[in-house]
Amino acid sequence: MKRREYSIASSQHVTPNSVSLLIVTVGWVDPRGRDRFGQATRYLNGLKVGAPVTVSVKPSVMKLPTKSTAPILMAGLGTGLAPFRAFIQERAYQKQVLGQEIGEVLLYMGSRHQREEYLYGEEWEAYQDAGIITLLGRAFSRDQPQKIYIQDRMRQTLKEIREAYLKKEGSFYLCGPTWPVPDVTAVLQEAIEVEAKAPDAVVGKDGKVNSMREIETLKDAGRYVLEVY
Repeated sequence: MKRREYSIASSQHVTPNSVSLLIVTVGWVDPRGRDRFGQATRYLNGLKVGAPVTVSVKPSVMKLPTKSTAPILMAGLGTGLAPFRAFIQERAYQKQVLGQEIGEVLLYMGSRHQREEYLYGEEWEAYQDAGIITLLGRAFSRDQPQKIYIQDRMRQTLKEIREAYLKKEGSFYLCGPTWPVPDVTAVLQEAIEVEAKAPDAVVGKDGKVNSMREIETLKDAGRYVLEVY
C-alpha cells in the first residue's frame, strides 16, 4: 500500500516541537452489510498515547504569501481544513506576537452536519472574535432541506471575494476532495467577470475578460493553489 499523507494542522511558530494532524477515522458498511474501515485512520485511532510511529515530513504546496498584508481566501472540506488551521495560527502569531499588520482572512468550510463535523469550530469563532478571521463561511450541506455547499457560501460573499482576491491581490487555496473544484472555480470566474464590468475594474478594461485564462494566470502566480485528493 502507498503511504498516506496528511496535512499538518499547526504553525511551527506556535508549536515548534510538535505538529498537529487533522484525521477523521473512516468507517462504513458495504452493500453486504459488512463493516469496513480505512486502513491508516483505523490504525492511528487504535494507537495508545505515547506509542512510537514512523513518520516523515515533506514540503507542502500550501504556502502563505510572502507579505503578511496579502489577503488569503481558503476553502476546506472535511479534513481539508488542516492546512488552514496552520495558516490561521500563523496569521494570529504575526499579528498578536510580532505586531504585524495582516490582510483579510476569509475561511470557507464545508461538511455534512454541524453537530458531528464542525471541526475546530470554537477555534474559528475565537479567531473571528479576535479579528484574525475576517469572514467565516460555513456550509453544512445536510442540516436543512436544501443542500448548501461551500460554493454557495462563496457566491453569497462575492463582493468580499472580489475585494480581497482581485482588488487587493490575495491568494486562494482549496484543500479536500476533488469534486468541488469545478464549482468553486466557477465562483472565482464569476467574481472575475463581475469585477471586469466594474467602473474601477482591475482586469478587462473593456468589460471583456477570459475568466478561465485569468484563473490560469493566477495559478502561475501562486495565487490559486489546490491540494485535492
